Amino acid sequence: ALRQPLVPVVGAVLAAATFVVRGHDADAALWAVVQLWLVAIAAIDFATRRIPNVLTLVAAAGAIALRLAFERDELVEIVVAGAVCFAVLLLLAVVARGGFGMGDVKLAGVLGLLLGKDVAGALLLGTICGAVAALITARRAGSLKATLAYGPYLCLGAAVVILVTSPPALV
Repeated sequence: ALRQPLVPVVGAVLAAATFVVRGHDADAALWAVVQLWLVAIAAIDFATRRIPNVLTLVAAAGAIALRLAFERDELVEIVVAGAVCFAVLLLLAVVARGGFGMGDVKLAGVLGLLLGKDVAGALLLGTICGAVAALITARRAGSLKATLAYGPYLCLGAAVVILVTSPPALV
């Protein structure tokens, strides 16, 4: 699990890396804030196995509001990506009967709103990392019924995508 003293360090490293990769403009600053948000979500989910609604709802509203104000051309892409991600994870949560929580479902939707079509890479990477972690956790616990906070892996995928792709501008 992510140790609490590491949380600000990981956040600072990701935010700094975001400025290095994306430049020093307002868009880069907002993506750095998203990185800090991702680290906070991951730390909270690791510690509590919950993702607070206030964090996902504020981020969703912010992503849509910023695009409405500054990047209207991106609006359709991000809304479709958010809706598809939400729907797919909701279906998986129902089919897996508890394999994903509603916090994970809402997080996936917000990641779609933030990343647009680039969310596919984030979800793929997050799913692969989460699956490996789940296998390790199950093996250590000696049971396939062992539980795992999944949000941190979705956040990891998103953090990497922000650094290696060009998600739709926020401003």
